[in-house]
Amino acid sequence: MNEGLIEWLKILEIILIASVKFLFSPFEAERQGFSYRESLIITTTGGVVGILMFTFIGEGIAYSWKKIQSSFFGKSKSRIKKFNRLTRLVISIKNKFGVMGVSMITPSLISIPVGTLIINRLYKGKFKNLLVLFFALLIWSLTLNSIAYYLRLSQYLVK
Repeated sequence: MNEGLIEWLKILEIILIASVKFLFSPFEAERQGFSYRESLIITTTGGVVGILMFTFIGEGIAYSWKKIQSSFFGKSKSRIKKFNRLTRLVISIKNKFGVMGVSMITPSLISIPVGTLIINRLYKGKFKNLLVLFFALLIWSLTLNSIAYYLRLSQYLVK
């Protein structure tokens, strides 16, 4: 297969990972042999793509999910909220730190799709939400890429 095509497929793989579960993408980029700067650009781009995608199609997803729930469980059951550890954590952070706190846990602890949907449901103003999410993503991208390249975990993989 063409070397250029293989390189683009690796980049696409990392972008897709970063757009959904950002936490793993810097480690995958390091494993694939990208430099620190390349990894930083690729993973950040993937995170931005995920944030934009789930910001603008998130309302449709939430509406569809609500319709599916009501068709399976009826209207009365779909309104029952279940609180688990993640829900309690998000509500606690929302109450203490606001949109900035929720956005800071989005790329690392909760996934980009879930965090973006939560932020856009809890807070109005998509442009402000996007800026805060991008800022949090940049901080996590710098942090996780630095950790990935400091640890160099790929050296322990069997080749």
